[in-house]
Amino acid sequence: MEQERRVVTVVREFLAEKQYDAIIVSSWQNVYYCSSFTGYGDALLLITKDKKFIITDSRYYVQAEKQSGDYELVKAGAWDRGAVADLILRENIKKVAYEDLAVLYTMYVNFFEKLGVELFGVGDLFLRSRVIKTPEEIAKVEAACDLASAALERTFKYIKAGITEIELAARLEYEMRKAGADKPSFDTIIASGVRGSMPHGTASTKVIEEGDGVTIDFGAFCDGMCSDMTRTVFVGEPSAEMRKIYEIVKEAQQTAIDGYKPGMKGKDMDKLARDVIAGYGYGEYFGHSLGHGVGIDVHEGVPVSQRGEQVLEKGMIFSVEPGIYVPGLGGVRIEDLVTIGDNGKLRMITKAPVRDLLVF
Repeated sequence: MEQERRVVTVVREFLAEKQYDAIIVSSWQNVYYCSSFTGYGDALLLITKDKKFIITDSRYYVQAEKQSGDYELVKAGAWDRGAVADLILRENIKKVAYEDLAVLYTMYVNFFEKLGVELFGVGDLFLRSRVIKTPEEIAKVEAACDLASAALERTFKYIKAGITEIELAARLEYEMRKAGADKPSFDTIIASGVRGSMPHGTASTKVIEEGDGVTIDFGAFCDGMCSDMTRTVFVGEPSAEMRKIYEIVKEAQQTAIDGYKPGMKGKDMDKLARDVIAGYGYGEYFGHSLGHGVGIDVHEGVPVSQRGEQVLEKGMIFSVEPGIYVPGLGGVRIEDLVTIGDNGKLRMITKAPVRDLLVF
């Protein structure tokens, strides 16, 4: 796959520049990124300047050979220190890079430190590579968005007074899995009524009532990539203030999308939406960032925030998700994914459902 070839090239250029002999890839995200192996958390990769090894146990031999056939299979537990040390000795490896941003201290002390090699951290090497998506990766995210959007539309008929938040989340996740999603991108957020003032209020046993706003934040993990979207809908006619808040959030999102210009930094785009919300007097109720990168992880670099100094570049995928959350009243968030195309323009990846205020 294109992404695998690209990242292995990046890794080997890094090894040559630093004069390291090999890199151990240990996080499931980057194991998948480099090899397409989906036994999440149960494999290590060892990549040298001219060889590639995947280390995994008997549960995954067939899977590893099928998904990562260009890697030499080492039949051992991923964290079998003796097997990895033997491989390192056999290949005459002395200097090893490792994922210092993804390794627990205990793992470092009990495994990496005892391999008998010099260790060097790779820092944000993988993250820098992952924030710029290939056309293949963009297509995968777009497909995940389409699947999730369609699942939400099929779930609309269940949004009514009397259903609990957790029942609604289960229905939505069922519709995604039924359509082919591997799993949700994250724990589905359903926050209704006054719970809507909690931006990340995961689904509870609260019963949805007439007049409630219902914030639904969810995503589908499909073919190794995530989607992420949010819609806020209403069961029965919303109050005048909630209707007003909805329209402000919608305006803030559209202002940020329409205001994007090539070379813009994340903080500049964040300000476009934040200024709209502040202009209506709700600035204190928008506490989170406007957006974040999305890819293998649902939060993956690209800070579209007040501190976002990174320039938004071609190939990035990120969310645009302003929100207003008023304690004791409720909240509204609208979230869609966008990318920057070859023409330097912003393109919506999330196409549906509509962002107009919906009442059930």
